[in-house]
Amino acid sequence: MEATANEIVIAKYGPAERLTLRARAADEPGPHEVTIDVRYSGINFADIQMRLGLYPEAPPKPFVPGYEVSGIVAAVGEGVTRFKIGDEVVAGTLFGGYTSKITLAEDNLFPLPRHIDLAQGAALPVAFFTAHLALVDMGRVRKGDRVLIECATGGVGTIAVQIAKHLGAEVVGLTTSPRKKAYIESLGARAYTSEEFLADKTLKDFDFVLNSSGGRSVKQQMARLGLTGRIVCIGMSSGIANGKRSLWRMAKTLLTMPIFPVLALFNRNQGVFALNALRVLQDPKWVKKLTEALVLVEEMRLAPHVDRVFSSAEAPAAHEYIQTKQAKGKVLLSWN
Repeated sequence: MEATANEIVIAKYGPAERLTLRARAADEPGPHEVTIDVRYSGINFADIQMRLGLYPEAPPKPFVPGYEVSGIVAAVGEGVTRFKIGDEVVAGTLFGGYTSKITLAEDNLFPLPRHIDLAQGAALPVAFFTAHLALVDMGRVRKGDRVLIECATGGVGTIAVQIAKHLGAEVVGLTTSPRKKAYIESLGARAYTSEEFLADKTLKDFDFVLNSSGGRSVKQQMARLGLTGRIVCIGMSSGIANGKRSLWRMAKTLLTMPIFPVLALFNRNQGVFALNALRVLQDPKWVKKLTEALVLVEEMRLAPHVDRVFSSAEAPAAHEYIQTKQAKGKVLLSWN
């Protein structure tokens, strides 16, 4: 009897209810490939954007979203040396992660870190890859730096705060909701709402800023950078409100994004970076490099925070939960 898998598909752009659960034939692993029985799939804000048709890099419809999974190795292909059947693993997927069974290249997998469980494992790859790229590879954050994390209550922000603290930085985290300030403080950072941050002119001279909302916030936060400060922009979440597609709101976000001619930056002595982690993860050399860097998860004792787990049948509700900004940390789909 042919093995089957379940998966969640975006067949039409629109509200969360458009997510469709369907069955398919399961793939067998080829040479240097591993098949995983998925226990959990991570949900990211990028999944919301692609469901709304606002993610240019998304595959043609219909397609399966999802960038990260955790689970148990079910089968290994010829030449696989790092994994065996029964191993607990985490993996980056580059689409296709909303599924109960997935086959990936061996280099995409990493053993589950010993200090976390499978649920936390599914919350790890995208957050770690993005935060590491932004803070370490681009931002060069080091001991004594003053760091501002705008998206401090999200999956990426949670890991970014922990990495910055491990590196010896002084960290300030922002949130749009006063009730989430205690969560930021539990990570060891000072917490402010976005409004409080803008009102407090003493919050300045930052060495590094991680920006996720785009638009006018980039200019506002750049004004708080010190000499040689760096800002890394990882998204434009201000272009979306409550998970609804608004061309006007997206246009406003794009139009209010500042433009920085090189000549204008000479006097500022500051650096501006834009990070599209998906583009980076399309390069096999970077996939291998970042996967190998996951060994730092145990060294830094990074602990992803899982806010809530939805069953695969509840995928629309999971998207609603994220897009209405209820989540603190990561939201997952369970295939158990």
